[in-house]
Amino acid sequence: MSPHRVLAATLLVTLISVSGIALPYPILAPLFLEMGHPISVFYGIPPKLLLGAILAIYPLGILLGSNVIGAWSDRAGRRKVLQWTMLGTTLGYALSAWAVSRGDFALFALSRLLTGVCEGNLSVARAIAADLHPKIDRTRAFSLLSATTYAGYLVGPVVGGLLLPLGASVAFWVGAGACLVAVGVISLSLPRDKPVAKPGGGRHSLALVADPKIRPFFGLYLLLMLATNGFYEFYPVWLVEYRGFDSIAIAQATVLLTSAMILVATTASMVLKRRLGLAPSALLGMGLFSLALALLPLGGGHYVLPFIAMGAGIAIYNAMLPTYLAERGGDHGQGQLMGLMTTTFCLGNVLMALGGSVLALLDTRYVLSLSGLLGLAAAWQFSRHHYRLNTWPAPAQAEGQS
Repeated sequence: MSPHRVLAATLLVTLISVSGIALPYPILAPLFLEMGHPISVFYGIPPKLLLGAILAIYPLGILLGSNVIGAWSDRAGRRKVLQWTMLGTTLGYALSAWAVSRGDFALFALSRLLTGVCEGNLSVARAIAADLHPKIDRTRAFSLLSATTYAGYLVGPVVGGLLLPLGASVAFWVGAGACLVAVGVISLSLPRDKPVAKPGGGRHSLALVADPKIRPFFGLYLLLMLATNGFYEFYPVWLVEYRGFDSIAIAQATVLLTSAMILVATTASMVLKRRLGLAPSALLGMGLFSLALALLPLGGGHYVLPFIAMGAGIAIYNAMLPTYLAERGGDHGQGQLMGLMTTTFCLGNVLMALGGSVLALLDTRYVLSLSGLLGLAAAWQFSRHHYRLNTWPAPAQAEGQS
């Protein structure tokens, strides 16, 4: 089967999956705080706390799922695991729709946890992209995968917002239908593949932290993901507090950020890799994002140029770092390696949501500046391990790309 057809199918499945992740964003707050919906009533607990629980339980599910699904795909095959997890996601959305129709908070929470666990299959999409090398350059594949992910985060909220007037459960039924379409795409367009796990391969991605060569990468990537999530989670708060933005203005700023990501991912990533090399390009992306973020609170509320710089930086390192780990991750399966990256992102999400919220009580600018400094620390650690310590020696076929 043509590798380009496989990549196209993987991109389509990713677009559907990520759009589904973002679909509830404009729905949950009105559902719990404005509509007086029965689902916002549960044992007298304030609706804001119920909403917080729902917002937290979903990334917790992704954290749990991504830790095992990538490694599972190494043992059982990418296509099979992707089929089963997308079926699980379909069931999760259907249960969410049913729970909303019944006004059943407990069922809704359980369905969101199930959906999150199954959405951990994004690590499988990354593994498929890595497996296509050398027929399709890994950096090119990861760049397109990242651009598709960014597009999903634009499409999902738009669709969710448009569907909400038709009924709170409608969007979740549409999500279930879209995921069922994705199952069909997987079945028709992805080849039957064989397990690729090495003997003794781990059953979950965090087991890789025991490897002394992987552990430093995990540490610096966790710093970078703390920085990234610190930005994602608190820039809307900063825009409200220091620019007086409403939801429409925040959406416009988000479109600017995401457009920069998509443009750089589709046009510039491969050029940078050819001209600078893989590791220097990764450092450029990390540095560009982190420096712009650290200086953002000092800019008197100006955000356009920093957002463009941060979007470009995110797009660059999201293409380079998975490629780097795929090439230098030793004998570990690509599913387990990519699962580690997704798990680390989710871990950073949870930790920054907790710690950043406390720091934001003092000043939201502290969260953004600290996030930028954490990103710079990650860039320094990457540079130290790559250039000085040679922690991750290049494989023979990749020596000229670093």
